[in-house]
Amino acid sequence: MRSLIAMGLLIGLSASLAFGADPSPLQIVQKADLARGPGGAYSVIAKVLDYSKGKLRTETAYRVYVKGNELCLVETIEPVRLRGRKLLMNGNDLWFFLPTIKRPTRVSLQQRLTGEVSNGDIARTNFAADYNVRILGTEKIQGTDSYRLELKAKSKNVTYDRLEYWVSKTDLKPLRATFFALSGKPLKNATYSDFKPSLGRPVMTRTVITDYTQPLKRSELVYGQFRREKLDDSFFNKDSITE
Repeated sequence: MRSLIAMGLLIGLSASLAFGADPSPLQIVQKADLARGPGGAYSVIAKVLDYSKGKLRTETAYRVYVKGNELCLVETIEPVRLRGRKLLMNGNDLWFFLPTIKRPTRVSLQQRLTGEVSNGDIARTNFAADYNVRILGTEKIQGTDSYRLELKAKSKNVTYDRLEYWVSKTDLKPLRATFFALSGKPLKNATYSDFKPSLGRPVMTRTVITDYTQPLKRSELVYGQFRREKLDDSFFNKDSITE
């Protein structure tokens, strides 16, 4: 049923764009989501490079398995000393696994994974499902006419309470975001770039996240090796992962 609903939304979006109608705020974010991840069930290698004052401090690589917006498994593959660490998202539940400890630890999407990257920056990336959207106006970003949107969290379970989001008016690709805490304080900026054909559509392969008050602290996420996967829901079961 969820797949049919998603298909219907995409068909509606394609029809409105084909006839030249202005997309709704939600349709803009839905289309931008498809440029941040190919949708469906897939895996990808995500490398995170953490910088401070222009110097590379740490480099970590993850194998990420995704199924829809509710299921995600993040496995640390580099450096070797951190192999076996896993982050599992199943609905609103998020668990962290260490190979030396049998019992998983419940964590939040807001907690830091590495550098400027939060758990939710990798594990949960579907803005359309998690936020209410409205258009604030239009601006030129990176030389591109773009929609400026405000996204407000539908629940407290998401990574950020609010964000401002800039999406290209031409092709509805995401360009930039500013993330805010519950207090209203801006936390981080993100830029999205390097869109390359992956699993049938152009997908973002690079995100740069910087601390809002200390821009010399940044993390670069580089994505590659996208693969379509057949993933049963049991693959994302907490108990089976610890066996």
